[in-house]
Amino acid sequence: MIDASPINRHRRRVESLRRVRSWAPVFGGVELRRLEGFDLAVVDAVAGVDGVTSTSPAEVRELQERGVLVLAYLSLGTVEEWRHYASSVPSEWTLGPVPGWEGELYVDARRRGWRQLILAEARSLGRAGFDGLLLDNLDVGEEFRETQAGLVELVQGLRAEAPALLLVPQNGLAVAESLPIDAIAHEDVFWRFEHGHGYRRSPREETAVLLAGLRALRDRGLPVFTLDYTEPGSPGAHEAIARSLAEGFCPTVSVLELDRLPHATPGVVK
Repeated sequence: MIDASPINRHRRRVESLRRVRSWAPVFGGVELRRLEGFDLAVVDAVAGVDGVTSTSPAEVRELQERGVLVLAYLSLGTVEEWRHYASSVPSEWTLGPVPGWEGELYVDARRRGWRQLILAEARSLGRAGFDGLLLDNLDVGEEFRETQAGLVELVQGLRAEAPALLLVPQNGLAVAESLPIDAIAHEDVFWRFEHGHGYRRSPREETAVLLAGLRALRDRGLPVFTLDYTEPGSPGAHEAIARSLAEGFCPTVSVLELDRLPHATPGVVK
């Protein structure tokens, strides 16, 4: 039987998540204390090949003491060659390179070894004091439909393994309805970065498909977070914020590298 304490902690975190009105995904280049003005922060705390992480438990606690929910980034659908566990991922687990992202490979979530590796990472991040996990690259299930059942099994395993943690997938609408999640985030709903073309408005047809899926999850009661990419100060930033808010979502706009504070959030466009 699951201890009531993790369940209660999860319930409190869900209540806080539903109150979030501003959020910031920042993966390096910013002192974490600068995130204290946001309700929700997403940071990268998975160690590199040198075993070092740029995020300390003390910094996480400091943000939490200031009322910020803090999620740790964790990719479920890809492996990056600079991660400390990359050498433990044999080639037969992978499905090919991620276009536009050098040194990153799609991973087959049907592989039991990969699921065990991710569960171990989740346990480590939970011990470090994070409120939850941002589960990235679930759209591997759209590129490789045969992996969808493995992704669902992996997220179900995370819920069983870490019942106190918030689970928020980024992308992955193909499997979202089957996942035990607390919210969903999605990139590129209104504006995006395209390699070779730069920042541009997302194609109307793709936006329509994404909105249909996100509205269904919103109507199910899940908070929806959007992450769009534009040049700082561009009209696209205003547009992405306004359109997301009109849908009842929680928006943020940044640059593709996510190496600085967002330049557009509700009420603020730089």
